[in-house]
Amino acid sequence: MNYKLHQLSNLGEKVSDISPILESNMMKEWASLKPCSLLIDRDGNRITIFSPGRLNKNEGPDFLEAIIWVKGKMVKGAVELHVHESNWVSHGHQNNLRYKDVILHVVNSFSKKPILNIPTVQLIHQSVKPYQCPIPNQQFHSSQINILMELGLKRWEEKVALFSNKNHRLTEIYLSESLANFGSGENRKLYRALGQQVFPVLKNKIKREEWIIYFLKVSKSFQWHRGGSMPARYPEKIMKKVGCLCFDLFSDEGQSYTVQDLKQLFLNYGFGQTSWVEWCGNVHFPFMAGESLQNYTVYLKYWTSLQLPKAYGELKRFFRNRLLNTELKSFPLAQGLLYLKKHYCAGWACQICKVKRSL
Repeated sequence: MNYKLHQLSNLGEKVSDISPILESNMMKEWASLKPCSLLIDRDGNRITIFSPGRLNKNEGPDFLEAIIWVKGKMVKGAVELHVHESNWVSHGHQNNLRYKDVILHVVNSFSKKPILNIPTVQLIHQSVKPYQCPIPNQQFHSSQINILMELGLKRWEEKVALFSNKNHRLTEIYLSESLANFGSGENRKLYRALGQQVFPVLKNKIKREEWIIYFLKVSKSFQWHRGGSMPARYPEKIMKKVGCLCFDLFSDEGQSYTVQDLKQLFLNYGFGQTSWVEWCGNVHFPFMAGESLQNYTVYLKYWTSLQLPKAYGELKRFFRNRLLNTELKSFPLAQGLLYLKKHYCAGWACQICKVKRSL
C-alpha cells in the first residue's frame, strides 16, 4: 500500500510570505485527505487517517465518526481543528461535554507544551481543489436512472429491515424514528433517545394533557442543537406539536387512520409536504411493509410513487445538469442519489462508482 506522508511545513517559506491561516481552510484540507494519509503527532508518532469523518453542522467537534490508526489500534471518534493548539482552552472545550469523544486534535501550530492527552497533529497547508465529479456533465439516460433506483431500493430495504416483525421493539422504534424525522444532523440522535425514554409512558395509554406535560418536560432535559436547522424547525419551536402528533398516532383512533388521514394530521399541525413525504418514505411505509409481508408490495408501490415538493438543495447543486428537476423530486430517486453520495462520492471510490461505469 502506498502511503502519502504529509510534511509538517515548507521549510523554505519566509514568514512574511505565509498568508493568514483560517480554520475554515484547514477544514477543507482535512476533508480532502485521502485514505491512508499519514500525519505525525507532536510526539513523533505516525497516525494513519482511514476516514476524516463527516462534517458536523451543529455545535461540537468539527468532524464526527472519523477513523484513525494510532499506536497499533483503530479508533473511531470526533476530530477538532484549531489554528493554534491553545485554542482548545481559549474556546472552552475542556469544560464542554460535547468534546469528550474527540480522538484527534488537528492544528496549524503547536503550543510550547501539550494541551491534551489525545494525539495532536499539525496539518500541512496545501492548495485544495474542490471535489469535481468525474461523471460527464450531461443528462443521465435510462441505464443511469435504473442504477439510481436500485440504490434507492437498497435504502428501502435497510429501513424495512429496521421494522422487521421479528423485532420485539418494533413499536418503540416506530416512535423513535418518527421523532427523528423532525430533526437534522445530531438532533436526530437526540430525538431517538427522547423516543426511547418516553415510549414506556405513551404505551400505557396516558391522558393527552398528561402526556404533553410529560413529553415537554423530558424534551427539556436534552441539549438540542440549532445549527443546520431552519429557525421554524428549531426543536423548542415545534416540540409541543411533535408531542401532540405522536399522541394522535398512537391513540386508538390513530390505529385506524388511512394514509390520507395521516397526511391531513401532519398538515393540521403545520408540518409541510416535505416532512410528510419524508416520514412516509423513511418511517411509515417501511414500518407497514416490515410489519407484515402481506403489506410489502402495497407499501413499496406507495413508496416508489412519493414525490418531494422540491428537490433537496444538496442534490440539486450536485446533479442539476445530469437530472431533470422532476427526476430530482422523486423520493426513491433522491434516496438513490443520497446512497450514491454516501458510498461513492467522497472522492475515494470514484473508480467503482456504478453510475460512472455505466456511461
